Amino acid sequence: MNVINRCGFALIAALTLTLVPLANVAADGIADKITVNDPYVRAVPPVVMTSAAFMQFQNSDEAEHFLVSASTPAAAVVELHMHTMDDGIMRMRQVAHIHLPPKQTVSLQPGGLHIMLFDLSAPLNLGDRVPITLTFKDGSTKEIAAEVRSVKQMMKH
Repeated sequence: MNVINRCGFALIAALTLTLVPLANVAADGIADKITVNDPYVRAVPPVVMTSAAFMQFQNSDEAEHFLVSASTPAAAVVELHMHTMDDGIMRMRQVAHIHLPPKQTVSLQPGGLHIMLFDLSAPLNLGDRVPITLTFKDGSTKEIAAEVRSVKQMMKH
């Protein structure tokens, strides 16, 4: 084997050994360990420019994980929120992340944790599916489609 062939072989081997672990990291992101069940968005009248998304996150991993953001083309601003009781008044506030404990299910529901959609780009029609991208602490993402439901439909679930 001449020097050029040996250098080329060594370079290919080094690149392969470097890139294979990176491919495994991408394939084993947090998003792959989280199952999202029953995602839905609250229907609102056409003049209302704010809504909320709800769902359940099932963490199948042995480690805790964190949802750090969400986005959708249906809204200009998307924030993670929770309700808290403050001096007998229920208040909503933004949170930096949603904690997903190991081997547990976390529910986003009215009156609790939820994803706020501000400045809706179009009316939300019953039965529509709103695309939402969920981003986890490691940067991995999960694409979901949340059905638009009326308050009555939400109460049935």
